[in-house]
Amino acid sequence: MKKVLVLDFGGQYNLLVARRVRECGVYCEIKSYRLSMADIRAFGPDALILTGGPATVFEPNAPMVDRALFEMGIPVLGICYGQQLMMQLLGGQCRKAETREYGKIQLTHTASPLFAGVPETSVCWMSHGVEVERIAPGFKVIATTDGCGFAAVENADRKLYGVQFHPEVQHTVEGSEMLRRFLYTVCGASGDWTMADYRQTAIRSIREKVGSGRALLALSGGVDSSVAAYLLKKAGYDVIGVTMQIWQDEAETVQEENGGCCGLSAVDDARRVAQVLDIPYYVMNFKKEFRENVMDYFTNEYLCGRTPNPCIACNRYVKWEALLQRSLSIGADYIATGHYARIEQLANGRYAIANSVTAAKDQTYALYNLTQEQLSHTLMPVGDYTKDQIREIAAKIGLPVAKKKDSQEICFVPDQDYASFIQNETGIVAPKGNFVNTKGEILGTHEGITHYTVGQRRGLGLPMGHRVFVLEIRPETNEVVVGENEEVFAKVVKANKVNYMAIPPLELGEELSCTAKIRYGHKGSPCVIKRTGEDEITCTFPDGVRAPTPGQAVVFYVDGCVGGGGTITEAER
Repeated sequence: MKKVLVLDFGGQYNLLVARRVRECGVYCEIKSYRLSMADIRAFGPDALILTGGPATVFEPNAPMVDRALFEMGIPVLGICYGQQLMMQLLGGQCRKAETREYGKIQLTHTASPLFAGVPETSVCWMSHGVEVERIAPGFKVIATTDGCGFAAVENADRKLYGVQFHPEVQHTVEGSEMLRRFLYTVCGASGDWTMADYRQTAIRSIREKVGSGRALLALSGGVDSSVAAYLLKKAGYDVIGVTMQIWQDEAETVQEENGGCCGLSAVDDARRVAQVLDIPYYVMNFKKEFRENVMDYFTNEYLCGRTPNPCIACNRYVKWEALLQRSLSIGADYIATGHYARIEQLANGRYAIANSVTAAKDQTYALYNLTQEQLSHTLMPVGDYTKDQIREIAAKIGLPVAKKKDSQEICFVPDQDYASFIQNETGIVAPKGNFVNTKGEILGTHEGITHYTVGQRRGLGLPMGHRVFVLEIRPETNEVVVGENEEVFAKVVKANKVNYMAIPPLELGEELSCTAKIRYGHKGSPCVIKRTGEDEITCTFPDGVRAPTPGQAVVFYVDGCVGGGGTITEAER
């Protein structure tokens, strides 16, 4: 069986690379570019793929690899930053692009094993501000676009290939076929790897990484945590399933209507899963901890004009802090969850959350606030899988929740009417006030600040004749500021309550180039983080970000891992 090693340079599409390789029936693993040559040789890859990344290849401290990587005699494919790095190390040269290419571009190629069976012209997806200026000796150009003369290069004798575009994304129409040609034609893979093979490999990997012991697993009654329990048990762990009672009403109607991760019907589903897997099962009450750290925080933040993220608070203070303490007190070694993320201990000794293999379900953003102590006692066995693969495993082993829908939105606000929930919880009716523009001119009357969040367009009820957006909420004057779409964007975001994960705390004034997200659904943007206070970071986004929202989190990523994050306090437009 052929093995492909994907070296991750921190780009936003990198997890898709591993997914596309596996979809071709070829086994692969994704690792940080920092992996040593000794570890790479020990892995014994039959091919390497170097991913994209946010860095500039010719700047100081840019992510690098050992030049010996290209002397291993195995095929190598460099994508975007990976191509630039290959050229730079092998005697070529890169430069800042005169015109940044971003979006769908027409690609024209010449004959090459990489493009066998691909139409001569097709659409590819470009996203780069740096380009190859001179290719390395022994290489030739095999594809171009109107804006990029080195869209793809090859050294066929050495089986070295580089593409400036992103074949892993769907926008590159023939991208999957190009990757297939690299894997099959260039690397000699046969597509004989299956999901069953991977399941066994994953179980062995879990066993090798952390051995065995007693794991208290947060069994929500969903398919993800259920399969996590199965994988851990197969890996040799003494697994105990626990459903956390945190907010649930005992009313039968609520039980039936809210069967997500926290509804009472979850108890029934979790108990049935535990029976199938033959593991002990308990229900633990964490209602007090949940009310204090999540529900009260939720209402207070909205009343102060900020937009909270209750899932982040729940993860930090309930699902980990409270559950971990109780787990250790009864003799467990670990807590385990079904999150789509991976835990790695880095070369610097710190524990970090690494991206899952599936960008669609990656949950690292909501986990940035976990401590080193919590991470050292945590297992996340489903982070190496896609959602479809998890459901496939569940179906094959006969779990009753294999087709259960994912939970959505905030669990303790079933109807998603946040304003009414806050009023019912606190007895406070948010007073009406004025909509104003950036000049302070009154435009209309709002229904109370708890009804709004930065970036919101729908439900404003303003007869402006065109779309306007919430720019700012001012609780001190009870005003909601609205403006045009372009005014929603900001380049500077400040945050406090900073938690460092993959890296130690920055020194005052120290800067870090990285990728950062400002909300769960944000794909991430290039960013420079600077420590500007005792508990403050200032995040500069050269390209700007849409609607950074006070109360939400800004989470930054370093080498494919969560570097840290903080709570957004303000944005400068």
